[in-house]
Amino acid sequence: MTHSVVYVSCAQSREINVFSLADDGGEVSLRQRVATAGAPNPLRVCAQQRVLYAGLRSDDAIAAFAIDDVSGNLALLGSVATPGGATYVSCDRERRFVFCASYGANLLAVFPLDARGAPQAASQVEADLPRAHAAQIDATNRWLLVPSLGSDTIRAYRLGGDARLTPGAITAVRAGSGPRHLVFSPDNLHVHCLNELDGSIDVFDFDALAGTLACTQSIGTLPAGFSGKPWAAELRATPDGRFLYATDRTASVIAAFAVDTGSGRLSLIDHYPTETQPRGMGIDPAGRWLVAAGQLSSRLTVYAIDPASGRLSAVHSHATGNDPICVEIVTLPDGNAA
Repeated sequence: MTHSVVYVSCAQSREINVFSLADDGGEVSLRQRVATAGAPNPLRVCAQQRVLYAGLRSDDAIAAFAIDDVSGNLALLGSVATPGGATYVSCDRERRFVFCASYGANLLAVFPLDARGAPQAASQVEADLPRAHAAQIDATNRWLLVPSLGSDTIRAYRLGGDARLTPGAITAVRAGSGPRHLVFSPDNLHVHCLNELDGSIDVFDFDALAGTLACTQSIGTLPAGFSGKPWAAELRATPDGRFLYATDRTASVIAAFAVDTGSGRLSLIDHYPTETQPRGMGIDPAGRWLVAAGQLSSRLTVYAIDPASGRLSAVHSHATGNDPICVEIVTLPDGNAA
């Protein structure tokens, strides 16, 4: 038996909220509020190592928190300075490094991890990445993809045996689209990239030998009749890769898509009104629950994901700290979590 824990970074109130998530009905309850030295923005769970990484964007730092094996509560492991405000953090698959993309400083930084999972001083900084917005490693742990919103490109870096990143292919996307977040398909053959500025998702075939991308589809995320300015935020896929979800902050909606797992192509399921200005959302490791947080509502909503259709049903809502930014979910073995 297992239970799930939800982490929400709240920038304005400078805290990380820890919620228990009831797997039998989707109800959440607040169990811990962790004060942070700076305004927490991006979060990333390294579930195998039981560590949560938080980028403290206002203080130019990354903090690492140990996740209690039973309760899911957080305890600070340590922090390290970053060369620019952290916009996105992620780990390599062997849990040796944390990657940090900085939108404000236009760079990517690499931080080695010690045996506990605490980040050490940056070992490498890659500059000239206009509005770098994410960094995701592929299933082979060889290719790191970095969307550069300011240059409308996705840049590939090869992670070598010497623990250094080497620049690889640069994929140009539509001018003005603003690539923001991306996800790999479970089979590592496709990449989906959410574009912030035109409210679209690009679908790519991915060549894991060469680290190259070839666009096969572009699809809009906004509801019919929407006339506002697109402001896409988060992109998440279910663990089996069959369903994909994107948020837009202006429209305050979640767009749901079915994924053809053979080709990676998307087809719209529906749009779901959600919390006001949804910046972040997360999906639990079993693919049963989607949790979305609204920056302006300072609340989260839990949705049940229909396993056959991918449709969403709102089941619970709860207040968060002020200005919730990112959502991460971990599943832990059952125990006395009180």
